[in-house]
Amino acid sequence: MNKRVALVTSVIVLVILLALALFLTFGYTSCNSLSCYQKQMARCSLASYVHEEPQASWGYQIQGRQLNECAIEVTLLQAKEGDLQLRDFEGHSMTCFYPVGVIAFPEKDMARCHGRLKEDLQGLIIEKLHQYILDNLGEIAAGLA
Repeated sequence: MNKRVALVTSVIVLVILLALALFLTFGYTSCNSLSCYQKQMARCSLASYVHEEPQASWGYQIQGRQLNECAIEVTLLQAKEGDLQLRDFEGHSMTCFYPVGVIAFPEKDMARCHGRLKEDLQGLIIEKLHQYILDNLGEIAAGLA
């Protein structure tokens, strides 16, 4: 009986590994170009892409369809230039939802996103706005008078 259980367990494990290998080979794309990512996003096909910008590197992971929208996980991989406070948010992610067929850079439209990275970025914007108001309170008051 033990040999039979071991054989059945081995077959189940083998089937799972084979299914995973097929999925990773044919069901998932690792894009090396923007055009590849845009094509996959338009179809909402499972894919990943690293978008390099002068200020930051963004990781995109197309997760598939959820409620007639395409879910894309966006991760801040590395802050490079500009506001170095962004470095505190490296590794943080948010999930953005776009209608299927839309091609965009998800981090550019925060209204479509939810998650820790969105909250971090909004908090940073609020802090900067608050500081700007404090620094320019005299000019603002003079403009209102």
